Amino acid sequence: MPRKRKINVHIVGAGEIGYALASQLSQDGCSVTVIDTDAAVVGSVSNALDVFSFQGNGASYATLQEVGSGESDIFIAVTDSDERNILACLSAHLMGAKHTIARVRGVEYAKHADFYRNQLGLSMTINPELAAAREIARVLRFPSATHVEVFAKGRAELVEINLAASSPLCGLSLAEIGQRREFNLLICAVVRGDEVYIPKGHFVLEAGDILYLSGATSAFRRAFKELNMPTKPLHTALIAGAGRVTYYLADLLRRDGVHVTVVEKRHSEAIELCRAVPDCSVMNDDAISYFDSMSDADIRHTDAFISLTSNDEYNVVAAMYAASLNIGKVISRLSSNSKLKSLQKSDRIATVSQEDTAVDLILRYARSLMNAEAHNAVESLYRLMDGRIEFLEFRVTESNSHLSQPIRQWRMKPDTLLACIMRGAKTIIPGGDDVIRAGDSVLVATAHQQIFRLEDIFLGGGEVHP
Repeated sequence: MPRKRKINVHIVGAGEIGYALASQLSQDGCSVTVIDTDAAVVGSVSNALDVFSFQGNGASYATLQEVGSGESDIFIAVTDSDERNILACLSAHLMGAKHTIARVRGVEYAKHADFYRNQLGLSMTINPELAAAREIARVLRFPSATHVEVFAKGRAELVEINLAASSPLCGLSLAEIGQRREFNLLICAVVRGDEVYIPKGHFVLEAGDILYLSGATSAFRRAFKELNMPTKPLHTALIAGAGRVTYYLADLLRRDGVHVTVVEKRHSEAIELCRAVPDCSVMNDDAISYFDSMSDADIRHTDAFISLTSNDEYNVVAAMYAASLNIGKVISRLSSNSKLKSLQKSDRIATVSQEDTAVDLILRYARSLMNAEAHNAVESLYRLMDGRIEFLEFRVTESNSHLSQPIRQWRMKPDTLLACIMRGAKTIIPGGDDVIRAGDSVLVATAHQQIFRLEDIFLGGGEVHP
């Protein structure tokens, strides 16, 4: 059943985040209005995207009234100014906008996010730097992982790994891997070169494949250990750059008992971070020069290196240098539109983009509102490989037409897979005889498809065939 009407979205700010949101939401069938003060930016958006673009101050009542922001289903403010974003969302909320989302980056503002949500009517605040720090912290838990997402309120995980030539999984089909008792995970998507696969049982893994695995949180460490993949706990971390992401990441790692050293060549920023996070060591130096001054023993005892400077090229070089020194886990920050990402796709180096992270978080929230029906709405959305693969979490209700029907009887669309079932405290890797029940949460993997409801994964409107 199609959605009853188009979702009306207003976006204030057409930078990297605003442009990416406008592009994706317009592809999803939303009616999108983009507002920006820069005439050249507005013209570029208008020429490239199927959206309505308007030049003006998105925090101005007159501008918001002119573009009809009071009729907005989702109002998103992602300019470079926290104050403008908060004011724009407050104004739109008072004018009648149903849901408002503000990008709030400042540390002081971020500390009081609950106040802005509860007292000023913001539906959601998004801090790209804090979100990126949390993503990095998740990846650091698994040395073999290049990306980690949690779903079902932390009961299950989605992990990206690069398959090394030395892996015992190389040359095995998914059917053969499924017979290994220690591997209680599901390989639900594979990227090989430029191709994306939702693989079947006969699919054979090759060195260099990027795998996406789903399963219970506890199952990953056990499976990685049995497959001789690194599972060493993190004790020490070296971070290049003393920006906002570093501030949040150092604080997160410190709480987990990790000893953090930050290298920042700008003296004023080094002093500022030292005062903000007194429990970490801060060195006023260049990261690559600092590597050269470290002893072999110090390098061996460095579990992870994360390059978070504002310079993409420097982050790439520093990450590659760290990898050449055999540091166990290496992560670098890259801009969302950086062409350097392809240089770092390896089993040793992971990348993170605070812009991409922010876009994904906002899209998850927006997608959950895009179904006019009261059931089968998207609870979470995970866009990976620049949006070529999507993982969607749904809550199963009594109205689902496939309740208690064995999965082997389902007729699902191509490039679509049921990746995980969460039932209470139990995480189920689905097999042909498993069923879904009302109250379950399910994770669906899809490539080349647009999924808004759980019923959208089925051929022919969801009929069941024995």
